Amino acid sequence: MTHDLLKNVIQDLKASIEKIVVSDLKENTFYALIYLHVSGEIVAVDARPSDAIALALRARAPIFVEERVIDNAKTVDFAPEKGDAERLQKWLESLDPEELGKYKM
Repeated sequence: MTHDLLKNVIQDLKASIEKIVVSDLKENTFYALIYLHVSGEIVAVDARPSDAIALALRARAPIFVEERVIDNAKTVDFAPEKGDAERLQKWLESLDPEELGKYKM
């Protein structure tokens, strides 16, 4: 997996993963930083939270979330818009059962 590869590359470069921080939430999109310890310095690398968390789990690195991200996430509505649900419902109702029988698993 890509996360295993990245972990191995970091280790082979004599670096270590210090921590992962889910750092921001903008327009329903989360952002994260991977903090690496490289040659005595800390380097922050932007990453998707899913990748950062997967990497942290493999490296047994701590995972943090900024408090403002948690506060903002409480107000985000991840439910699909009503119009989308209605369009899907109409499409499902218009399906012909005869057509569905043509496909085999």
